[in-house]
Amino acid sequence: MPVNAPNEYYLAEEKYKNAKTREEKIKYLQEMISLLPRHHGSEKLLMELKKRLSKLKEQKDSKPSRSSISIKKEGAAQICLFGFTNSGKSTLLNKLTNVDVEVDYHPYTTLKPVVGMMKYEDVWIQVIEIPSTFEPEWMNIVRNCDLIVKVIDGNEDLNKQRKELKKILDDNKIKTKSIKVITKRPFNIEKFKKEVWSNLNIIRVYTKTQGKEPEKEPIIFKENATVKDVVKEVHKDFLKHFRFARVWGKSVKFPGAQVGLDHELKDGDIIQIYA
Repeated sequence: MPVNAPNEYYLAEEKYKNAKTREEKIKYLQEMISLLPRHHGSEKLLMELKKRLSKLKEQKDSKPSRSSISIKKEGAAQICLFGFTNSGKSTLLNKLTNVDVEVDYHPYTTLKPVVGMMKYEDVWIQVIEIPSTFEPEWMNIVRNCDLIVKVIDGNEDLNKQRKELKKILDDNKIKTKSIKVITKRPFNIEKFKKEVWSNLNIIRVYTKTQGKEPEKEPIIFKENATVKDVVKEVHKDFLKHFRFARVWGKSVKFPGAQVGLDHELKDGDIIQIYA
């Protein structure tokens, strides 16, 4: 019984034969598997393609350092866009960061992580699109990021995608905090950015000197940071001579309230240190 595969299958097969890297071979093999018709006559070929794919995925890179690849964090935090092929990751990255990422309807267009910077109010957040091949070296980036954004295709089975993405993360022993976004459906980008920020569990604190306006660029801290944390960040020697601080913002009942080292700060607080 003939296979009767579409022309797209043979184009992918030709690209596979000419591929020079393991990532490219994996990409085109997965494309061939997705395009191959499912019937009795194609069972043997399908099994062979899957075996080939499995062997390629098991192969170790000639450069051992790749398994420990990381991307230097820039900005206030680093988040990863994590989802299956054609789920809308590249489109989302374009919208969030204005990075010109190739968007294609063919599977596995993105072969390497793509990095962009997202502006949220007055801070920048690094956004990384993770390839859907889920290679160990890419998963290492996911493991070390501050927040995972699970990108769910709104045109496909939502529960199935959630479960499969969770399994991939569990199999790789990744427990980084995550949120989800459903693409290919209308959603508010600015509202999504706000959700990202609130789930990063970090705050902005603005320092101020007497008689001057607060600094425009904030210092980033983990939630529950105290005045002591700010003093240490500004200058460790200030701790020895610290007298008190004045704070304007959400953490105090009235503007310019006098506080001590143990006072807990909130996002957007302004602090003036007296030493």
